[in-house]
Amino acid sequence: MAYGIWMRSLHQADACNKVNHLPEPQRCQYVKETADCMDNMYLINYLTWHYCHVDSRNKFNAFWSMLAMAVVATYIFWMMQKSVRAYFCPTLKVLADTFSMNENVAGVTLLTIANGSSDLFTAIAGMLVFSKWGFLMSMAQTLFQQTFVAGLVMLTRPFHVEPGYFLRDFGFLFLNTTFMDFIHKRESGITKLGAIPGALIYLAHVLVAVMDQRLLEARVHQLQKTENSELQAEQLEELMRQADLGVHREKIDRSAARRRGGANRQLLQQFWASIFRFDKDQFRRGSLFVRFYLLIKEPMEMLLRLLVPVVDVEKPDYGWSKLLCCLQFIIAPTYIFFILLKDVSLLGTAAYIMTFYVMLPLGCLIFWRTRTDTTPKFFRFTAILGFISVIFLIFFLTSEVMAMFFTIGTIWHMSQSFVMATAICWGLNAGDLVAGIALARQGFPRMAFAATFSSPVFGTFVNLALPLALETTVRSVANAFPVEEGSFGETVCIFVEVSLVISLMSALTTNFQMRRACGMLLVAYYLFFLAVLVLLETDVIHAYGVDI
Repeated sequence: MAYGIWMRSLHQADACNKVNHLPEPQRCQYVKETADCMDNMYLINYLTWHYCHVDSRNKFNAFWSMLAMAVVATYIFWMMQKSVRAYFCPTLKVLADTFSMNENVAGVTLLTIANGSSDLFTAIAGMLVFSKWGFLMSMAQTLFQQTFVAGLVMLTRPFHVEPGYFLRDFGFLFLNTTFMDFIHKRESGITKLGAIPGALIYLAHVLVAVMDQRLLEARVHQLQKTENSELQAEQLEELMRQADLGVHREKIDRSAARRRGGANRQLLQQFWASIFRFDKDQFRRGSLFVRFYLLIKEPMEMLLRLLVPVVDVEKPDYGWSKLLCCLQFIIAPTYIFFILLKDVSLLGTAAYIMTFYVMLPLGCLIFWRTRTDTTPKFFRFTAILGFISVIFLIFFLTSEVMAMFFTIGTIWHMSQSFVMATAICWGLNAGDLVAGIALARQGFPRMAFAATFSSPVFGTFVNLALPLALETTVRSVANAFPVEEGSFGETVCIFVEVSLVISLMSALTTNFQMRRACGMLLVAYYLFFLAVLVLLETDVIHAYGVDI
């Protein structure tokens, strides 16, 4: 849902925010019948709730309606934080270690693609249609990632970044921003020669990052063979620190000596211990508030443990549970297809129900061929299923946040430019924010920081560069495709370029020590940007590019 549907809905004749211009009795019917309103809702229809079940003429009732949405948003962010911390981060760590990636490459590739998966899915579903809001949205996401998310990562855990990695990632993001700014300012429009290079920037970024790691590994192997001095030993230690992700795999014992009893020995006990991890000691020692918190979070966490397969190579037996694994191979693909194709039917049966029938024999086969006391060899590859599962779970939660922000923007009758630069941007990047903070807290701040450079490049690649390339090469018959930045777009772009200069100066003046002071500066800069947007929305000041 999210960005792709929002973009398509902006081209429709009946925009949802017109509901505020209608008489009160007509508003409920309007939000039920207007495609723009319905397409931007997901599981819960917040618009119907507000305009059909709340007397919005009464400010007191309207206030409680908005407060209820804020409570739901808080709960969704809580679920997202739990999902990222307990499932996304361990799975990402396992995959990065499996593919021999260091923190920087994992941030540029795995973390970036995972964070941008919702943009990718919805853009493909929307046939990569170009929108006049694409430039504003790309710049707003870049600013949010590069200032607010990066700043909070530094505040969570200060770290040292390798100068070469920082300058490389900075260079690609700066190139991406300035190139898009340049081609959008061309009065003659964008040609093929202008659009195609923009679509290659992220691909080049990934290629260079992978080549950097391969060169690093080659240098490590060379020093290991020729190490004959204290200086070379120090260089080797430093390079190995850069190349190593720091994951310590537990050894799996599959010898016959471990096999005691039948294949299903203590099956239910193992399953219950895997999904029910209630902290009884904390419950006994905690206050009334702590006990209430533990009671309300456990059902939600049990549901997440059932939905998302986790392979934690730092735990004994990688966290293997036979019955849980069998159920997850059936449940996870089923709910993935529910999220993707909940309205699609095959032969009169819902696509996700068909998926359940298809995966059921596989779950039975796993149950028949495995033991409770021995971790099977295929189990480590379950991390791929877990990675996909948690991505779609975050996509689902992000879609709900997007629907809620869309509702708030409609109720407050904000301009589309303001909503795109604030609420929609926050909703789209909520997963990136939570993932970045969670990774920093778990000891991987460099990975999270690298993603704050590459995620905006990937977002521009999906939401702006690819649609422009298709418009200029396939869909448009004209030699040049006309585009414009818009007043808000040019303003946000200037703030992005200034923020990049601030990031560069922060790194250079601290010898690439990403301190909390740097994080505070970036967060404060983003808050200043929000204040400017509010002044623009209320016409107190003028945007860049607007004649006074």
